[in-house]
Amino acid sequence: MSAPMTRSVDAEIKRVTVTLPRRQLDALQAIASREDVSVAWLVRKAVVKLLREGPEMPVADRKLRSQAHG
Repeated sequence: MSAPMTRSVDAEIKRVTVTLPRRQLDALQAIASREDVSVAWLVRKAVVKLLREGPEMPVADRKLRSQAHG
């Protein structure tokens, strides 16, 4: 019987949980498999890109969508 895997986590690193539509998760899993990386790695890279490009970007997109529907 093997020992349970444990991983020390830096105090500055926090685990988060996200809920995605099945279609998005399937797409992420396909990309992760093709690129030989984890889904978590893809999500971390997407967060880095979002923060680099500016946190205002999604808010502006949301405002545009709400204006189009309202």
